Amino acid sequence: MKKIDAKNIVKHFGGLQVLKGINLEVNEGEVVAIIGPSGSGKSTFLRCLNKLEDVNGGTIIIDGETLVEEASNGVVYADKQKQQEIVCKMGMVFQQFNLFPHMTVLENLIEAPVQVQKREKDEVIKEAEILLKKVGLLEKRDVYPAQLSGGQQQRVAIARALCMKPDIMLFDEPTSALDPELTSEVLQTMRNLAKEKMTMVVVTHEMTFAKEVANRIIFMADGVIQAEGTPAEVFDNTENERLKNFLRAIEK
Repeated sequence: MKKIDAKNIVKHFGGLQVLKGINLEVNEGEVVAIIGPSGSGKSTFLRCLNKLEDVNGGTIIIDGETLVEEASNGVVYADKQKQQEIVCKMGMVFQQFNLFPHMTVLENLIEAPVQVQKREKDEVIKEAEILLKKVGLLEKRDVYPAQLSGGQQQRVAIARALCMKPDIMLFDEPTSALDPELTSEVLQTMRNLAKEKMTMVVVTHEMTFAKEVANRIIFMADGVIQAEGTPAEVFDNTENERLKNFLRAIEK
């Protein structure tokens, strides 16, 4: 089953066109890594998928439900309630951890499920503790974000997104704000999710992770998808000059 079906996505900020007709399908249980130079539109595309940014053109269907579609008079979004339902199918993890500093780790996890999804608090706490154990941080349930390392904060952010029971996880360069020694613990958490067949779209500059974990690699530059394929096709056999230049540059 297709979890994400994005067709001809166009986005501009003022006179600058950042996305120039992006097409991407992501199947259930698939891990798709999006790579490319800074400013290529990778993060903007991710933000369009869960409506942190509005598109200027194109259609986005999540889990068979239409978030936005092209119409004769421009793009038309689903009504507010439907949008909320569709967006809640996706968990998002950002470069910056965005944890609430005045809340403990546990309170950060349970806030949205209780307040937004109106779920039973006791039940959510049990689920949150299971997720904290999963990311190796159950013993930190009652501490505040400032008392955690960056890697620990990002693992809490992943657990918080999972606490909403999403069908899809979106990661926007989740390790770019971390010191190298803290990166591995976050990537390991993501590897574990991939093993559990969580559908994931990961914007990343971690090429080793992309090679190991992704089923498919998307190379974006200048607002378009320049190349895509399996890790072997993209990293070892590409004929695309733009991709070759990018891979050479990051190896230096």
